[in-house]
Order: sequence, then C-alpha cells, then structure tokens
Amino acid sequence: MSGYDAALSDRQRALTAVILGLEDAPADEMAVVRLVRGRLRTQAIGALQAAGLDAKSLTRIIPRRTLEHRRQKGEALSLEESERAYRTASIVALAEAVFGNRDKALAWLNAPKPRFDDEAPMDLVDTEIGARLVEEALIQIDEGYFA
Repeated sequence: MSGYDAALSDRQRALTAVILGLEDAPADEMAVVRLVRGRLRTQAIGALQAAGLDAKSLTRIIPRRTLEHRRQKGEALSLEESERAYRTASIVALAEAVFGNRDKALAWLNAPKPRFDDEAPMDLVDTEIGARLVEEALIQIDEGYFA
C-alpha cells in the first residue's frame, strides 16, 4: 500500500469514528489499538446499522442473540467483536472517503466483484486478510486504478 497517504488515513479514522458513533476519532493507529483493546460498547453495532450495514454484515461481527445478551447484561463487546466492528467500520469509512459518499460506498462494497471471485467486498471483511484485500482495491481506486 505504498500510495496510501496520511490524509486518506486520517479521513478514514475520522469517518470510522462517526460510523461507530464515537465521540472522538483516534489520533493514530496506536490509539485505534487502545480503543479496540478497551472493548467497544454494544451501541457501536446500532451505529453500524444506522450507517447502513445490513443484518448479514452485522451478524459477521456478532451473532444477534449474543448481542442481545450483551445488551441485557450491560456488557461491552468482546475484544474479537470489537476488532471486527472497528475493521468493518474502517472499511466502510475508507470506501466512503474514496467514493465521496456512503451510498456509493455501500453499493460498491455490496456488489460482487470478479477481482474477489465474484464475492462482494463486504463479505470478505470478516477476516483480516480479506479486509486487507478490500482496502488494497479501494486504495487502487483512490489512486486512479480501476478495480
């Protein structure tokens, strides 16, 4: 990701914070690590839904019944769920930064792509390597390559 510039990274972190309903955007990647390690609140899932993510995408972060249990008990998301939620929001944020608005971003993320063996980019975000592949494609689009 040689061309991934600091301005795009900062915009991605700021949009990610908005998508997750956070008060402040993490200042840098280490702040993101601390945020995820501190475990996100369950409200982050509601914020993702409000941002336009469908039930299938949300279930890849946390099963619905588990989410309801955590909400009833007042528990935060687990470390793994927090990481998946942040990763998903971060990819949506990057797509929004690249395409200029969330509707276009979600349309691109939810449409199957030959590049991904006809899977939708959003379907790959449940794994770190899949998210990296989607991020690389988005950065290429931002740099002027067609993906």
